[in-house]
Amino acid sequence: MRILVFQHLDIEHPGIFRDFLDADGIPWDVVELDAGDPIPDLDWYTALVVMGGPMDVWEEDQHPWLVPEKRAIRAAVVDRQMPYLGLCLGHQLLGDALGGRVGKARAPEVGVMQVQLNSAGQADPLFAGISPTMECLQWHGAAVL
Repeated sequence: MRILVFQHLDIEHPGIFRDFLDADGIPWDVVELDAGDPIPDLDWYTALVVMGGPMDVWEEDQHPWLVPEKRAIRAAVVDRQMPYLGLCLGHQLLGDALGGRVGKARAPEVGVMQVQLNSAGQADPLFAGISPTMECLQWHGAAVL
């Protein structure tokens, strides 16, 4: 197992996930796309984690690396059936890469807010042992529609 992480800003890194992966002996590599890092061959990886960032998925003119990133996300998820974890922008990129529509949310969500897992979330092994209702820090103005 080896995990590939797409990062969009030097301060929006995998955070505590780095400690979890290291403690479990799981190797991982970071590609910082905004810094010009090339996307490596996906054949070397078993899962893809895509972090957040301040940009929006439709800002391809300002952030041209979004175009190959979306292609790589689609290839990882559709062609290779790789497990995928998208955080904030990473979730929006997945929606866009798979043909969904991402746009401005009706209202921005900023601050610590209550989130409730739906039935699919409650059944997902990723959330095993976690309360279906939790407080989460949110800072976004876009949504997968």
